[in-house]
Amino acid sequence: MNYQEEKKYIGHRDQLIRVTRVERKDGKAKGTEHLQVQNRSGMGFEVNLSRGMDIPYFEFCGENIGFISPCGVVGPEYFDDKGLGFLKSFTTGFLTTCGLKNIGSPCEYQGTAYGLHGNLSNTPAEQVSYSVVEEEERPYVRIKGQVRDEIIFGDKLVLDREIKCFYKEKSFAIKDRVTNTGYQKARHMILYHCNIGFPLLSPESEIFIPALQTKARNAHAETGIQQWMHTQEPDPDYEEMCYYHTMKGDSENRTAAAVYNDGLGFGAAIEYDLRTLDHLVQWKMMGARDYVIGLEPGNATLDGIQDAVDNGSMKYLEAGESVEYHLSFRILQGRNEFESLKKRFS
Repeated sequence: MNYQEEKKYIGHRDQLIRVTRVERKDGKAKGTEHLQVQNRSGMGFEVNLSRGMDIPYFEFCGENIGFISPCGVVGPEYFDDKGLGFLKSFTTGFLTTCGLKNIGSPCEYQGTAYGLHGNLSNTPAEQVSYSVVEEEERPYVRIKGQVRDEIIFGDKLVLDREIKCFYKEKSFAIKDRVTNTGYQKARHMILYHCNIGFPLLSPESEIFIPALQTKARNAHAETGIQQWMHTQEPDPDYEEMCYYHTMKGDSENRTAAAVYNDGLGFGAAIEYDLRTLDHLVQWKMMGARDYVIGLEPGNATLDGIQDAVDNGSMKYLEAGESVEYHLSFRILQGRNEFESLKKRFS
């Protein structure tokens, strides 16, 4: 049956596709507002309106996909923007959006201190709207909001985010537009910190990254570079490793990264445009209770602002200029879908 035929069988559209606004009521998450999305594909996800419109929860047929760090969901009022203080409230989740003025290592640049991964993901969204848009055969959930990273006497950057999820499709898409709302040229950095956790991530999981070149972040990561694509049992003594991948793209300059688990019979893939997100960081952390793989498309290197300026990866926006980022996140149901993705991008 198509959507119009199915509507004869229901009392309310929520039986088929819905977006629900909820508020957490206890602990450090108290007061945070979320949108929960279901679309009858077996897939569901949640948008944290209080934390940069990030995606803490993503699941398929009841199985978790992302990684929830020990601190869990934490309200923005607990954010510590100094040094590594970001980690105290780093929910991680499926998606944490980092930027817009720093990604990666805390640093000092031109007399200003910048904390780990910037402020964006700890900033509440404004002008939020959400609805189910009725189309004849293809209704969809649409969520919009704005996150401002602006300061007096400094750079003024605004992110406008739109999330779409179509009925019965095992995917959702994010379109971000970052605008320099100031009257001077501004630096701009963004990183989509996508994270895979248990049970999708396990020692049996397969990691697909179509890399033309792979570099270790440091000497420690270099010791494991031949194993970057492999997972293992949790190790309490494991020290994180990061790898920088130069990605292969298709004829339209799109690329993808994915994790697949044969035992569960599904995987998750991230697809994006290499013309705007020209870097991919892989975060590999196989620790006990810190068991996660990060697949992180970004627009610059993440070893400090000065380093990005010096190596030429820093991006700039002129006064009033905008740049758009388009990403899609989808479920790979069955080995055939995983192999098709690999064939397309290999």
